[in-house]
Amino acid sequence: MRKILFFYTLLLTGIIYSQPVLMVIGNDTVHTSNFEKNQQKSLELLGVEQAIDSYIDFSLLKQYALKHNVKDSPAYQIELVKQGEKLKDSLYYPTEVLEPLLQDYYQKIMTEKKVQLLTFKGDVLPKNKNQHGKFIDSVIKKINDNTLNFEEAVEHYSSVEYFKKPTYLDPLSPDKNLTDAIYKAPLNKVTQYEFMDVYYLILVSGERKYLGEVVLDEIFIRDTTEAGKAKAERAYEELRQGKSFSEVKQEYQQNINDRSQGEGFYTDIQNDEVYEYVRREININTSTHEASQPIRLENGYAIYKYFFRENYDLYAYARNKIYTRLKKSAEAESLNNILINELKGYSFFRENTDNISRFINSLPATYGQFQNMEFTDELILVDIGEELQLTDKMVWEQLNKLSKEEYPNSKLFARYAVYDWERVALLDYYKTHFYELDRIKDSWKNLEDQLLIKFAFSIIADQAQRDIEGQEEFLRTEASRLTWKERIQGTFYYCLNSDVEKEVLQMLKNKKSAEYIKNHFRGKTDSDKNELLLINQGKFTRESVNLPPNEKLSKKIYTVESKNRRLVIQIDKIIANDKMSLKELQTTYINEYIDYKSARILEQLKKETVININPAQKKILEERYPR
Repeated sequence: MRKILFFYTLLLTGIIYSQPVLMVIGNDTVHTSNFEKNQQKSLELLGVEQAIDSYIDFSLLKQYALKHNVKDSPAYQIELVKQGEKLKDSLYYPTEVLEPLLQDYYQKIMTEKKVQLLTFKGDVLPKNKNQHGKFIDSVIKKINDNTLNFEEAVEHYSSVEYFKKPTYLDPLSPDKNLTDAIYKAPLNKVTQYEFMDVYYLILVSGERKYLGEVVLDEIFIRDTTEAGKAKAERAYEELRQGKSFSEVKQEYQQNINDRSQGEGFYTDIQNDEVYEYVRREININTSTHEASQPIRLENGYAIYKYFFRENYDLYAYARNKIYTRLKKSAEAESLNNILINELKGYSFFRENTDNISRFINSLPATYGQFQNMEFTDELILVDIGEELQLTDKMVWEQLNKLSKEEYPNSKLFARYAVYDWERVALLDYYKTHFYELDRIKDSWKNLEDQLLIKFAFSIIADQAQRDIEGQEEFLRTEASRLTWKERIQGTFYYCLNSDVEKEVLQMLKNKKSAEYIKNHFRGKTDSDKNELLLINQGKFTRESVNLPPNEKLSKKIYTVESKNRRLVIQIDKIIANDKMSLKELQTTYINEYIDYKSARILEQLKKETVININPAQKKILEERYPR
């Protein structure tokens, strides 16, 4: 027996170590099969030669990071945990289930539906189920596709009054089956929907494009009377006269935290007038947004100022936001059910159905006998991994919480207890051992490698920034490339508005110095605390300050638009073929030198490292991926 075992071990070892090796890079042995599996996209896009070269660079940088003990550094450990949580979040649910669901919700979210719902109370429906259809048809006829009639019908027949009035729907708030029915319903026509013996009426009375999450500030007057309206109009008039939004808000809104938290807040735009205001502001495409006129809300009047929006126009951008909302919705339970069913197929989950049946069938007929049950050798009902175990005694302890009246259903409760324990324990085990699962291992290894490369470049960047001698040599050797064809030297006055621009131009006409102008405007701001004038002195390319590309420049004053301000440029000198200084390299173009330094370090690593490529294996790959 031992001899047979020895030969099997020898054979297995031979199989493991006889895998074809594509290359050896220092202490990194790369098998052809693994390389092809992990680098398939590179092989297809770049070809074998370039894919191998790129991998050599990757391996050398990874070994460089390990040599510098990156894995032991606190910064690496913190980043690994942070990125690991993101990885867990992205792979938590099976992609083939999650992705279609997210895309479906995205399509729904992009078109907002204004909807009313009626959920029939059980006691209003005829006792004879065959009469239900006739009764519901009569209610639909009374409503006659009218929103006000629908409200009255909700009061008479509905078990809940959510969506009694026409309200814009969050697609993730109701049950998904109901959401699907709402999005399939035609506009302005009452439709019937039935699910799990519950009858619904649906009336979709409007739809509009979703604008994304919008950031507004709000002055809210909690008063629906004419006096409230007049107060809101006075506040709006003060805004038109130039008062800042924050000042008017402080003056007119009795409780500054009545509805919003400070300046700017995310809001769902339920009111159509607010929606139209926001849509206009988005289309204006300017940073100086006007406040809205007073808008009537259900419980008062509001004036809004638009800040910005989280754009949902692209699925790639909106996906994470929708996923975050999905995890808080009722649909998360369905996703967990799918996940749990998948986890039950893994080898770490072991359910002893014989023991479960034996325990349930052994439950005594009477409550008294049940309470006196004894457990000498506990039966293991479920094993999860090496640390989670459910025994018959643990289920008995759960059942012992039943009242005497509930005990006749103890066998059913026992099955529920096993089912509930499995769900909780499986999800706990999954979270704890997430990175050990086969479907995650490759992604986790890839994440570790990516972070090693990132930290290798951080080390090189740090070296490059401290390498003054190397930077000076780089400037000398790359002088022809690191030279501007033309630069403008002068003083650049960034004026907040046209009034400031006129004042600056007049001062310059009167031969006032930059220092004089600076002192004149020092500390002056508008009502929103924006500085009236910003001054910069130095050398710039004409493109960077919006000067005309083809016009011949001279030593005079120019005015252009720049950074949402009016820019007054006083040109002192126009310099041809201006060489970059060391300070400019260090402050603006250091990445040029970091790239140069990285390339030099990689060249050095290739010289110092033994690299062997198997020509036979390389040829096999070249035949599979011809260029």
